[in-house]
Amino acid sequence: MENQEVLRSKPLSYEASKAVLKSLSLETREHINRRIPALCIINSRLPYVLVNVVITSATFETNGRRWYTKPAWVQSSDTPSRLVPVRDGQNVGGGKSALTILQDNSRKEARYRVNKSPEEIYEQLFDEYIRNGTVVSGSLCLCGIPEFLKGRREDLKIKVTNLNLRTLPAEDYEHFIRFLDLDVLENVKFVAAENSLAILDKPEIQTCRNLTVTVHKYFVPPSVDQLLRLQNQHLHLEHYRFNLQELQLFVEDWITSDRAIGTRFSWEQIGFQDVLGILEHLKTHFGAVETGSNLENYFSSKTIFGNSITLKMGEDRELVMFCDKSKIQSERFTDYLWVFEMEVVASTTAGHDV
Repeated sequence: MENQEVLRSKPLSYEASKAVLKSLSLETREHINRRIPALCIINSRLPYVLVNVVITSATFETNGRRWYTKPAWVQSSDTPSRLVPVRDGQNVGGGKSALTILQDNSRKEARYRVNKSPEEIYEQLFDEYIRNGTVVSGSLCLCGIPEFLKGRREDLKIKVTNLNLRTLPAEDYEHFIRFLDLDVLENVKFVAAENSLAILDKPEIQTCRNLTVTVHKYFVPPSVDQLLRLQNQHLHLEHYRFNLQELQLFVEDWITSDRAIGTRFSWEQIGFQDVLGILEHLKTHFGAVETGSNLENYFSSKTIFGNSITLKMGEDRELVMFCDKSKIQSERFTDYLWVFEMEVVASTTAGHDV
């Protein structure tokens, strides 16, 4: 019993303390910083595990909290009864910025008057939460980056599996991508815009496991050649202006390529009949054959709706095209309920050479 009491009262070693702290949630570690000063130094040196990080040029968000700033308002020197925003470089007793912290799950706001510029506040937030080795659970969403990051030259790597690029200018992407550990990046969602299309030519985007490309109504879409250069295991396209002629180019390229078994292409559609029309067109154009009862030879775990067709890809592979229900609910394309799918599969007796 005495030995057990000694073990319980013995403080943890430095390495043991690090291991315990790294296993704790962000909220628990922040509580430790406030309540146990002796652990603050160790805690400040260890990376966090963050949940769903959003970075823009004017906000920072993680773990359900969003920080954003507005200029602080002060009395006008000319008209004391009138409030005016603090100008850049102006330093007043009340602070230069009004910082708001919004807690998403409770919709509660906390406001502070801070004697720092918005850029200084965002830099402090970044330095506090984004450390070398920080892991982002969920996704990292980039909608722009603060100016201070463009000049950063430190050796900093963040572990991100899911990356969401929302109309991010290619220049901003170049400034930020060096902070990501590309060895763990798997899934990318990319919203196309004229100043972001060059991102699709980056090797880490072309070869990530799963890529979703969204093209909004009034935005400039990527070219077919640019899309054909992508080598992702699954390319998911949300692009209502993409047409049958462009799809034909996709099919022609795929059946003459060396794309691996399991490679997939998905094109979101609104109606079930839309997909059936696509399949009928491709069947006529390429002379493809219906898989019929042979479909179970290709997919044992899929539920296929309506007809499906297949084309030979040499001696060992086939390209199967079919209709499926949409599993990705896009923020903008909420009416897309069906998907045209094509996938490279191991060859069976069905199909024929084109």
